[in-house]
Amino acid sequence: MIDVKGPYRNGAVFVALSALLHAIAPILGGFSQDALTLFVFGVVYAGIALGLFQGMRWLVYIAFLMMIGGSIVALSYVWALGPVPSWIYTGIFAANWLAATGLFLALWKTPLPKMLED
Repeated sequence: MIDVKGPYRNGAVFVALSALLHAIAPILGGFSQDALTLFVFGVVYAGIALGLFQGMRWLVYIAFLMMIGGSIVALSYVWALGPVPSWIYTGIFAANWLAATGLFLALWKTPLPKMLED
């Protein structure tokens, strides 16, 4: 069962939104190479979102770095003339930054488990 009330919920919601935007890219981009690459990353992001909803703290660090890197790549494609509409890349950029912010704040607020404090 997925606990949507966990400490990483806010970041996980935006990772899931980013995954959804990645997943619809082939439909709007005509199954081009760019769109299919986005789809693959969408599947990976969906898996990460599921792990975050389950409260996997180690995954938060990886997801945070992936969201920042992915937003930089998405921003570079916003002005590119390709088969995928630029609003998809703009949405991915925004969702990734909101996810990174949510994950950073969750890591900052959530205390470490007792065994890791020593």
